[in-house]
Amino acid sequence: MTPVRALFAGLLGAVIFAAGLFIVAKAAGARPHDLAPLLSIGRTPFSLWCFLAAWGALALGALGILAAFFAFIAPEEDEDPRHRRRGFPKALPPFLIAVALALAYLALACGTKSGIDEPVALPATPASVTLGEETALLGEEKPTDEPAPPPSEPFPAEPVGVGAAAFQWRYMDPLMRDAGGVWTGASEPFNDDAEAARLLCGKAWVAVSGSASEEGPAARNEARSRLRTLRAMSRAGRFLDRRPDCGPTVVLGLDLGQHAATRMTDDGADDGGAASAYQRQILVVSRARAAGETALSAAAAEAELRAFLSRPEYRADLLAGRDFQRDPIILQP
Repeated sequence: MTPVRALFAGLLGAVIFAAGLFIVAKAAGARPHDLAPLLSIGRTPFSLWCFLAAWGALALGALGILAAFFAFIAPEEDEDPRHRRRGFPKALPPFLIAVALALAYLALACGTKSGIDEPVALPATPASVTLGEETALLGEEKPTDEPAPPPSEPFPAEPVGVGAAAFQWRYMDPLMRDAGGVWTGASEPFNDDAEAARLLCGKAWVAVSGSASEEGPAARNEARSRLRTLRAMSRAGRFLDRRPDCGPTVVLGLDLGQHAATRMTDDGADDGGAASAYQRQILVVSRARAAGETALSAAAAEAELRAFLSRPEYRADLLAGRDFQRDPIILQP
């Protein structure tokens, strides 16, 4: 028996399934790799039906490819015609692949319909929110009653410094669902004590960033960036609480939002966000505590940070070539 036709048919079935998966993923407002979280019911809050649909899509897709292979195995010309394979349903491979793609659409729809697809209201200028608003981040931003008072001078006597943590937010973490963000990986910034001490200790105030890379829907990434900022603030504050020798420090958040597009993201290539990891890196801006300086208020710290961000050259120094879609939003503790 010659498997040439069968190999070609199996390969063609695999190509059709892969191409169809991209089509149905786009129709569901997702990407093919969004199936991965659905394959583990223990990692995500999805229903059992979503879990079964994801596995059913992969299983039937594999069966469709195998069926395409077996449907086109033909005997050699010198084989006894009485033993020729007859009756294998050649319509079975496209049927299995079609059902697999339908299940893939249903599974992906579980992830996208429960995501945040409505526009997130953004202020035209940097606004200030509090850490307690983490559970209510899906609503509109509430404008502050009064703008933060400007500093008495452009910058305080102590210099404002910028830096970047080694930590980069894991791609697609947290997953965005109706109930908020679901953290799926080890997203624990400032867990290196030596680096945390270098970035956070001895500061009058410090601002830590959260951001989202260019892949994915803008509204969902806006919410993800906010959650990352709040988590960075929480972890920085937790470190400072363990280190009273660092002194009183106001921890602010700098919600940078989604990075501007720099490359094609819908070309069928999926690198798991590796090429855009630098867009999710935590950036840190801080001001060293002056000798004899008492604890600073959050409003005064925000005013100094706002003055820093108002200077394009200083903001460019902080971003180090990164380009986000909007102005940063300052979050207060």
